[in-house]
Amino acid sequence: MTLLTQPTTPATGQDTPTTPPTTGAGTNAAPGTGTGTGTNAGTGTGTGSNGATRTGTGTATTGTGTGTTTTAAGGTVGVTSAGTLAVTAGGTLAAAGGGTVAVAAGGTGTATAAATATATATGAGAGVGRPVSPITPVTAPAPTTLFPPPPPAAARRTTGRPTGDDDTDQATTDAVTRELRHLLFDGDEQDTIHTPWRTLITHDAFLTHDDDLTPTQRTARSYQRLRLLNATAAGDPLALARDPRRLAALHEWTGIADSALGTLAGIHYNLFLGTLLDHDHPEHRDLTPYTTLRNTGTFLVTELAHGNDAAHLKTTAHHDPETGGFTLHTPTPGAAKFMPNTTTTGGPKTALVAARLITHDGTDRGIHLFLTPLHDENGLHPGIHITPLPPRHLPHPVDHAITTFTHVRLPPTALLQAPHNRLDPDGTHHTTHGNPQKRFLTTIDRVTLGKLCMSAAATGTARAALTIAVHYANHRHTTHHNTPTPLTTHRAHHAPLIDHLATTYALTLLHRHTLNHHTHHHHNGTPPPPNPTHPRYPTDPPPTKEQTHHLTALTKAFTTHHARTITTTCRERCGAWALHPHNPLAHYTQHLEGTITAEGDNLLITLKAATHLLLNPPPPPPTTPTPPNPLTNLTHLKNLLHHAQHIWHTRTKQALHTPTHPHTPHTRWNNATNPALTMTHLHTTLHTTNALLTTLNHTTHPTTHTHLKNLTNLYLLNQLTPHTADLITHHHLTPHHHNHIHTTINHLHNTLHPHLTTLTNALNHPHQHTPTPPPTH
Repeated sequence: MTLLTQPTTPATGQDTPTTPPTTGAGTNAAPGTGTGTGTNAGTGTGTGSNGATRTGTGTATTGTGTGTTTTAAGGTVGVTSAGTLAVTAGGTLAAAGGGTVAVAAGGTGTATAAATATATATGAGAGVGRPVSPITPVTAPAPTTLFPPPPPAAARRTTGRPTGDDDTDQATTDAVTRELRHLLFDGDEQDTIHTPWRTLITHDAFLTHDDDLTPTQRTARSYQRLRLLNATAAGDPLALARDPRRLAALHEWTGIADSALGTLAGIHYNLFLGTLLDHDHPEHRDLTPYTTLRNTGTFLVTELAHGNDAAHLKTTAHHDPETGGFTLHTPTPGAAKFMPNTTTTGGPKTALVAARLITHDGTDRGIHLFLTPLHDENGLHPGIHITPLPPRHLPHPVDHAITTFTHVRLPPTALLQAPHNRLDPDGTHHTTHGNPQKRFLTTIDRVTLGKLCMSAAATGTARAALTIAVHYANHRHTTHHNTPTPLTTHRAHHAPLIDHLATTYALTLLHRHTLNHHTHHHHNGTPPPPNPTHPRYPTDPPPTKEQTHHLTALTKAFTTHHARTITTTCRERCGAWALHPHNPLAHYTQHLEGTITAEGDNLLITLKAATHLLLNPPPPPPTTPTPPNPLTNLTHLKNLLHHAQHIWHTRTKQALHTPTHPHTPHTRWNNATNPALTMTHLHTTLHTTNALLTTLNHTTHPTTHTHLKNLTNLYLLNQLTPHTADLITHHHLTPHHHNHIHTTINHLHNTLHPHLTTLTNALNHPHQHTPTPPPTH
């Protein structure tokens, strides 16, 4: 396919370039034709896009014919001869018999020649406009199975600007978009952490809609994409498994194109390969089958009867001191492993199986991991039983199954060992953790990073849903007073989208904030130092490793919960069109349901973090005078969140000490559960606020700062609104301020609405995954 394209120079990371502004005299001329015969010589002058005046003379020879003129960048061309005319920014003016005329640089030129003319022009000058290259044919690359380069700028679709968008200064808009992307997507490391995954999902392999595929075939397609990912964007698979930020970004981008791929890749690279790398490496353990994906890794912990209480699972592995090997067994139906992707779909698989190590004297040594091949090209290995669960009719289903073991013999090297957990050949067990549950959590520590991968998938999905919904609102029209009007002009339509846009920015930055702390603790056990991309908020000390562990759980619960709400609203705002199978909004909400449960159910991990907060209360909120404009003072709004958290922390403690019948720990905790959940929600909101304020403090462009400040202001007011009664009761807010919250929010909607497209474009969603809306009206 050959396209006529006008090359431009988009900002780094931009997906939708726009034509740069030109200066100088000139008007757009409609295509025209001219005829003539004779011999002539002429002169011409022109003012081009870089502000220079060109003059020239030429001679002509005779000829006859017809010709066509086209202007591309602002200019007037007169042709009274037959032939083809090309005008560039200064130099040669040529006409040849019978053809097409293109004008690339703005300016005015005339020629009065018959048939074929050649004119040489010279000129000098300086202007403020950028010269525009001539239109040239570009051949689009043929589909390939290899990792494609980024699509050429000319082949990218330009998204229309909504009615009322007043970012009319394109240079300012581009600068704001660049800076927002820089702030949202890891700064100078964007091309390393995000670009490979974002580019991957624009590959042809991700852009097909095979409606006639069965669920099993759809699952097999996700495994094929996993191999494409491994051969291209992954780079060194072992290096990827060691890099928390790249692993999280993998989920952030692949989740919007193939949610099953994100699940398969997360299990293989993080839970399976990552856990192998976190333990000892016997010299004869060859990781090549896993790095080349000749063998896909899976991770079997959850059982039918033990999910969030996995520390009590029942699968056993008996040690034989004579051979040094183990016998893996499922003793009861409730001990069957209830985990995804163990079936033969997608090729050979090997699992890390969590089981209770039973030494020769019958002692239960706690839960360990055992490397267990499940099947190869010839079928299941002896003693392995896999029962596929009924397929889910989704665009990207995962091969969930029930897996059991019947006296499966494993070699001595099957046991994963590490400094915290060792077994001598004679069966003597050594551990540095006396607490079996702590030892187990250390063994499956990769689940913590898995929570951040779920957070990444949720934030990526929220950004994608918003982009689709805003694109739809810009292009879909409704009739208002007999006049077609874009949906985006209606307050009832765009206000929830703006609210969710503010929340999506907040969720993205919270995820970066938490992942940054996790990464530094994971690598060297020290708090992260400030750096230009992710400096910590100066008034708040960085969390300790234990605090980061609980913050990770809260971030996962917080982001997945809000992302589901955002995606549901976006689907509603797109009407019946969003229910069409080819519209990803139709299945984004189902994808998010999985993130809410995976790597720890949201409710339970939040309650566990709540107990930590009760045992380690946050510092008291600061006491500061109320500023003149408290509803737009971000520091004051943050302090109000502190006060709200303190109120609910006090209520939770009071509920724990309230007499109950029967007066047991269980009933006491039931009494405190609801206030504890509110307390943890406010605690996470405070961390989100810190992430927003940190980013705001490091903006450099004034317009970027203004937009982000308004988004932060809107987010904080929306989060505080449910707590205004408490804040008034405790004299932290006045009724007068409460009455003005609505008008302040309405003012922020008015202020942000004209920039809705700019702020959404900064989310950098690939246009290939933005479906085309139906006819405008």
